[in-house]
Amino acid sequence: MVPFTTARATPTALTLITAVVSLVTLPLVRLTLTVVGASPAELPVLLPAVAAAAVAGPLTWWLGPRRSLPAALGALAALWTLLIAEPLRVAPLVGVTLAVALATLVLLVRRLSAAAEDGAGRVARALALAVAADVTLRLFGDLWDPLWRGGALATVLALVLTGSLAAGAWATAQGTPPPARGGGIQVALLGPALGLYTVLGSPAFLAVWAGIPVTLAGVWITLGTAIGVAALSVPLPRGVPIALPLAVTFALLPSPVAAPAALLALAVLPYVVRRALTAWERTATTGHGALADLALAGAGCGVGCALVLVPGPWLVVAGAIGLGWAAGESVRPARLLRPFGPVVAASVLLAVPPLAGAARPAADPLPVDTAGGMYRLLNWEVTGTPPDEVLAGIEESGAQVAVLHGVPRGTPEAGGLDLPAWLEKRLSAETVWAADDGDRRTGTLVLTSLPVSERAEGPGYAALTVTLTDGEPSRIGAGSALGPLLREEAEVLALPPSAAPAVAEESGFHPAGRGRIFARELLEFGPVDAGPPAVTVYVP
Repeated sequence: MVPFTTARATPTALTLITAVVSLVTLPLVRLTLTVVGASPAELPVLLPAVAAAAVAGPLTWWLGPRRSLPAALGALAALWTLLIAEPLRVAPLVGVTLAVALATLVLLVRRLSAAAEDGAGRVARALALAVAADVTLRLFGDLWDPLWRGGALATVLALVLTGSLAAGAWATAQGTPPPARGGGIQVALLGPALGLYTVLGSPAFLAVWAGIPVTLAGVWITLGTAIGVAALSVPLPRGVPIALPLAVTFALLPSPVAAPAALLALAVLPYVVRRALTAWERTATTGHGALADLALAGAGCGVGCALVLVPGPWLVVAGAIGLGWAAGESVRPARLLRPFGPVVAASVLLAVPPLAGAARPAADPLPVDTAGGMYRLLNWEVTGTPPDEVLAGIEESGAQVAVLHGVPRGTPEAGGLDLPAWLEKRLSAETVWAADDGDRRTGTLVLTSLPVSERAEGPGYAALTVTLTDGEPSRIGAGSALGPLLREEAEVLALPPSAAPAVAEESGFHPAGRGRIFARELLEFGPVDAGPPAVTVYVP
């Protein structure tokens, strides 16, 4: 259903349009990181793509203030529709679509600043509500982005957003917009704000850093955004912006304090964004007219968003410091009126994640029959493999133990997917996770439905002892850093990434999926002499 009921672009309609554009922009940011990459080496490719948001300036000059925003919304609707087709999700088209989305947000800030007394506050509120809605949609798909996973539901969601963008283009084309009163160079600060929302609004990121379940992480995030929406309607001390960089710093530390720190950061971020967008209202200009101002704001918005998303905590903290400093330079904005509707909407979104988890059907266990001391093991490098193909490969193998390497937990390249959490919702199995050295968001995952009598986890490796049907134990170790484990334990079936055990009755290479599987080895183990099927097979 299209959320626009009036023919003219009232402040309320513009706020709804801003929320829809923000809801489109967030998955576009993740898709860009998936297609282009998020490493510093990819920065020369990423920066020009998002800096193309400077098109906001020439668009306004070419089409005029009345037609530029409808044209941007129409272009975004068309490009978004093209991206529904998976073969078209290539770097150039994705980058251009993200740039147009950022340019549209810049133009919306300018229009709202002219149409409402507190246009910047309305933008901040719309962005926070879009983040809450985005988290809710992703939790329904267990962090596999529902807009990109394919299928009828994904197509319907994408088309609903397309229709909303088209309706927004029609609504903003009605009437004559009032003269612009704001929306200068300071609108570039939308970029770091979007980057912070992408990082802090990732349930997988928070789950890994705080050591909590993904659903609980989603509750922390939506609670933070709900508080942030409510805080826009009450007076707050001028020192609140100082809390943002402090909260972001603690949210990036791998400890239980990351969850409340992320909540605090998300609670104050809308207030900081509102004040930052009104900073230097009379001086944030180039002196060369609206064309130059909008072009610089658009380019700065794109570049600022890209820099915050580059791996490493320092640029994220720097983005928070920049927003906090700009907010401190602002005059106190007007208080928002009629907070009831937005706060109710945020509260409803807060209740969705736990309800979604409670409504999920029971998961299926892995095979457990190991009669005769024989069991099957799947050793698989899954980097770049879609989660549904991973699940199908595990089920088709009939393995009692599955060892997966290169497993993502909220990495930008995986679009924020937490593969262990996704599999745990669909397979009733004991799991052991071993994060890779230097990166807590990738590692090795071991799944089994066999009884586990002992388990151990260390830097870069995981070990567990499973009990077979006849009571015999089998010790399994997996990971990228097995040296410490093998020095302590002589009899362990060691499985490094892409390596097959030296003793196997049957082994082979089994390609599957769409060519993105690097190695998949299905192995069958039986008794070795009279002892259990456990032998040392790898020594680094």
